[in-house]
Amino acid sequence: MKAVKPEQVLATFPASVTQARCWVMDQIQPGNRGLNLAIRWEARGNLPGDVAEAAFQEIVNRHEILRTRFVERDGEPMQEVVDHVDFKLNRVDIRNIPEADQEDRIRAIARDHADEPFNLSRPCLFRVAMVQMSRDRAALLISVHNSVFDGFSIRVLGHEFGTIASALIEGRPHGLPELPLQYGDYAMWFRDYEAAGALAEDEEYWLRQLRDMAYFEVPSDHPRSVAKPETRSIARDLPADFDARMTEAARRLDVSFFALGTAATSAALERASGRGDVSFAIQVAGRNDVDLEPLIGIFTNPIVLRFNIDPGQTLSSHALATRALVNDAIAHQNLPFDRLVQKLNPKRDPLRIPVVSIMFNLQRAFLQELDYGPFELVSVQSHSPGTLYDLHLAILGRKSGWRIVIDYNANLFQAATVERIADAMVDLLTQAIDAPDKPISAVAPILRAPVAEPAPAPSEAQPAVKEDAGALPRLARIWSDLLALPTDAVDGNFFDLGGYSVLSLRMLAKVGETFGYRPSLYEFLADPTLRGMADLIGRNTETAPAPATEPPARPMWGLIELRPGAPAGPVLLSVNQTFLYQSIGQGIGAEATVANIAIPDREALAAEAAAGFDAAMEQAADLVVRRYGGRPLILTGLCVDGRLALRLAQALEARDNPVASVAMIDTWAPGAVQEFSALRRWLDKLTVRARRLGYFLKMRMQGRIGWADLLKQYSLGQRLLRLSGKAGERPDLDAMIDATVTQFVGQTRAYAFRPYSGEVVLFVTEAQGIVPRDGVLGWGSLLSADTAVHRIRGWHGESVLRSGFDRVTRVLDDKLKRLSRGRTQDG
Repeated sequence: MKAVKPEQVLATFPASVTQARCWVMDQIQPGNRGLNLAIRWEARGNLPGDVAEAAFQEIVNRHEILRTRFVERDGEPMQEVVDHVDFKLNRVDIRNIPEADQEDRIRAIARDHADEPFNLSRPCLFRVAMVQMSRDRAALLISVHNSVFDGFSIRVLGHEFGTIASALIEGRPHGLPELPLQYGDYAMWFRDYEAAGALAEDEEYWLRQLRDMAYFEVPSDHPRSVAKPETRSIARDLPADFDARMTEAARRLDVSFFALGTAATSAALERASGRGDVSFAIQVAGRNDVDLEPLIGIFTNPIVLRFNIDPGQTLSSHALATRALVNDAIAHQNLPFDRLVQKLNPKRDPLRIPVVSIMFNLQRAFLQELDYGPFELVSVQSHSPGTLYDLHLAILGRKSGWRIVIDYNANLFQAATVERIADAMVDLLTQAIDAPDKPISAVAPILRAPVAEPAPAPSEAQPAVKEDAGALPRLARIWSDLLALPTDAVDGNFFDLGGYSVLSLRMLAKVGETFGYRPSLYEFLADPTLRGMADLIGRNTETAPAPATEPPARPMWGLIELRPGAPAGPVLLSVNQTFLYQSIGQGIGAEATVANIAIPDREALAAEAAAGFDAAMEQAADLVVRRYGGRPLILTGLCVDGRLALRLAQALEARDNPVASVAMIDTWAPGAVQEFSALRRWLDKLTVRARRLGYFLKMRMQGRIGWADLLKQYSLGQRLLRLSGKAGERPDLDAMIDATVTQFVGQTRAYAFRPYSGEVVLFVTEAQGIVPRDGVLGWGSLLSADTAVHRIRGWHGESVLRSGFDRVTRVLDDKLKRLSRGRTQDG
C-alpha cells in the first residue's frame, strides 16, 4: 500500500490497553505470527468473486478499525484512522485440481496466507483470499491482526458479509444500521473510565487472588531458547454426542458447560505437571454494553484462573469449586491484563509471557452458520499461524461436532507430549460426564524426565567498551523522570522499580533521543538495569555520549495553552505574538485545545540567533511532539510567523506527526516582492499608507479606538505622543515582539522553503495592496494548486484582534470541528 498522506488521516486516538499489549509484543518480536488470527469459511452456492470483494470493501468502509494503522508518539502507540482503503480480494482458482487433492492445496494456501506478517504502520491489518473449488464452492481464508480484531468480531464480520453480499447479488440495499460507535470511541471511553477509578475494586480482587502465585508451566521437553516460537497443532475429535452428554452432566452437577470443561482441563494440567497450584488465562469478550456488540475490534481481555487442585478430590467437587472461581473472575473482568501485570510486577523474562504460560478457550464457533439465500456460510477449522503461549488449549464446537485443538511451541514440546495432554483432557472430560465422583487421580499422571535449563553458553568476547562517565547519570535522569523516583534510587531492575511494558517503550524513545541509539525492547529485556542499558549504548554507538558536565541547550521556545480542550482532540497552535490569539481562543466553538508556541524572552531570542533558524524550528517541533504528538494539529501565524508555521509543519511531518492544516495570515513567500519594480513597490507603499489612515480613522470615528491608539499606528504620531509626555514607556513586550519579528524576517528573507503538499489556507487582509500574479502571495510553486485564499476585513494584526476576527475564526473553527468529528469529547 502507498504511504499514508497527512490529509488521509481522519482521526488519531491513543491505543487501547489491549492494543498496546499487541504493540509491545510486536516490538519484542516484529511480525510476531502469534498475533495473526486465521479464519476459514466455506461459501456454498452462488458467490461471485467481485461480489465478495465489494462486500468486504463495504465492511472496511463501515468499520474504522479496519482502516487503522499504528504509529509511535514519544514511545507510546497511537492508532490513526485513514479516510479510505482500497480492499483487494486475493483470488485463487483451483478448479483444475482433482477434488481429492484440493484440501491439501487449500491448507498450503491458508498457511502462507496466515503466516505472512503484518506491518502495523500500514492501515487495514486485514486480508482475505478466496479459493474457488468449484462453480458453487469457495474457501474464504481470512487473516487479520489481533490488534484490530477478536473472536467475537468473527461473528460480526460473518453477519455483515453474508448480509451485504446477498443484498448485492439480489440488487437491494443491505439494510444494516449505521454503527452507533467506532472503536476509537471505545478506546477514549475506557481511558476515561479507568482514569475515574472505576477499576479499583477489580484491582483489589486480583491482587488478593494472585499476589503470591508461582508461575505455572508444564515442564517442557526442550530447554527454552531465544529462537522464534515454532507453532504446531494437534486436534482430537470428540464423540458425536459430546454436546448433549456434556450439557446433561453440567446440569446434574449444577455447573455451567464452561465451568465443567474448565475443571476437566485444569485437572489435566495437574496430571501433566504434578503441581496443584495450576493457573492459566481465559478470554472474556469485554463487550459489556449493547452498543459494542456490532463493532469489529479487540475488546477481549485475558483473566487468570488460579486453582488449588488436590488429585485426591473428586472431579465433581473440583467442578463446584471451579464454578465459584469462574463466577468471581467474570464479576471482576474489567481490569485489563496489562494493568494487572503492572500491579503484580513479576520478574520479567524475555523468553516467557508474564504471569501465565497457558491460554484456554472453550466456545462454540463464533460464525453463525446461516443460509443467506444465494449462498451458505460454513465455519471450517483454520490453520493457526502462531501462539504467544507455551500451550493454547481449546475445546471448540461447530455444527460438524466438537474437538480439542492444542497449539504448542514445538521448540519446547514434542508432539508426543502434547498428544498425552490431549489424552488426559479427553479422559477427564469423559470422567466428568460418566463418573464425576471418581477422584482426579483416577487418570494417570503424565510422567516425563525433567529437562534442565541449559547452562549459559560461553559468551563471545566483546570488544572493550570505554565506560562513559556521563551515560549513567543521564540514564538515571531519564529513569527518574519516568518512574517518579530520585536519581539515586533507580539503580535496579526497571520493572522492580515500577516500570511496565509501555513505560519501557517511552523510556527507550527518550534514550534514542538522548544518545542517538535506541535499543530494541528485546535487547533491553535481557538486562533491564541502568548498567545493562549503558552497556548496550556503549556497544552500539560509534562515539561516547557527551559528558554530563556539558550544559544543556538553552530552550528557545515556550508553549502555553490559551484554552484547554478534549484530551485527545485537535489543537490550534499559533506561533509567536501570544496576545494576538487570545480572542481566537474565545471564538472557537470546537472542543479543541488552543495553544501558542513563542520565543518567550530576550535570552531565548539570543539562543535562537546562535542556533540558527533550522535548529530553532527542529527544537520547536520536538516540543510540539512531546506535548501534542498524535493529535490533529492546525498551525497558524501572522506575517513572518506564517513562514515559521509552515517550516514547523514540515519539521513535524518529518517526525511522522503530520499537520492537518497551516493557516498563514498576510504571509508572503521569501523573495516574492521582487516580482515588482522598485517604483511599483514605492507607489504601493503610499497607497497602503493612505488606506491605513482611512481604516484607523474610521475605527476612531466609530469609537472603537482612542486618539492615542490612532497616533500609535504611525512613527510621526508616536513622536508627537512622546513629546507631549503621553506616550508613556514603551512596554518591554512590544519591544520584544519587534525584535523577534526583525530577527525572523532576516533569517527567512532568502530562506529556501521546500515544497509542501499538505493543506495550507491563506488569509489576506486589507493591508496588502499589490499581490503576486500567482494569487497566493508568491507561494504558487511551493504549495498545492488548490490552496485556499480568504480575503478578510481588517489590517494585518487587527484581523485576529477585532475586525477580521469572525472570518478567521469561522474558517478555523469549521476545520477543527471536522477534525473533532464529535469523537474527542470526554466520555
